[in-house]
Amino acid sequence: MARRRVFHIKVECPGIATDLGLTSNKQLLIGKTVAVVKSSSPPEVGVELDGRNVGRIDGVVGSHVAFAIDRGQVFTAVIENAFQNYNERFKPTTALLHLKVEYLLGGGQPAIEVPKEPVEIRASAPKSFVTTVAGVTHDGRQRIVARCSVGERLTLVRDPDNRFDKGAIKIMRLNGEQLGYVPAHVSRGGDPSGLAFQMDRGDSFQCRISSLTGGDGLNLGVNIEVTEYGEDEGDASAFTESAPLRSVPVSNGLGWIIALAGVVLFIVIVIFNSR
Repeated sequence: MARRRVFHIKVECPGIATDLGLTSNKQLLIGKTVAVVKSSSPPEVGVELDGRNVGRIDGVVGSHVAFAIDRGQVFTAVIENAFQNYNERFKPTTALLHLKVEYLLGGGQPAIEVPKEPVEIRASAPKSFVTTVAGVTHDGRQRIVARCSVGERLTLVRDPDNRFDKGAIKIMRLNGEQLGYVPAHVSRGGDPSGLAFQMDRGDSFQCRISSLTGGDGLNLGVNIEVTEYGEDEGDASAFTESAPLRSVPVSNGLGWIIALAGVVLFIVIVIFNSR
């Protein structure tokens, strides 16, 4: 008797040109059914959305699925999540789909095994990365960006109630103004590799503006540097100050005392001579 089996896989889809950032396009894709089909030349397994090939299943899993299709197995897949990939200029490139694939496994047939992703070993040194700020052209934020400066410290605030993206992360100025959001391909809600998952489990991050772009008739943009906060680096709340605290050197304090004593002495001399 055939048994229902399920596996989950991530598929790069260069055929999806729609921006899947912090927009409703992402939500429209989630839950849609895609077809898993095999093409004849070269042998590969394609992923079709609305009758159009948008990507393919590569590697060991793709080979196993191809052999299974040859044996007559039928696969159906549903999009569980979708993320946008960007190039170094922060322009949308390919899409990354998280698929839930179902099939019926007959007696004596091998199941499809998806290799486990390697577990990341976290180094003791803090990690940092640079990314753009999404949504800077919405809700009048161009005026806010115009008041920003390179090096300015910002805060990251999780926004799980966001109706477009449960993994949304707000990027806030210290005065409470919102610059925008962390791009969806970085926050990746629900994905252990995403920033939202790491924040939800209690990891701390500091954030500052690394560069400002645009102007001269173009929309203003913001690039930020996000740094992971190590356990041995103290309280992350220290990074919410506009500037680090600096202690006054002892020599400077002694100088002020000497100067004040000189002024007092001068006043005493003037009073004594005026009598």
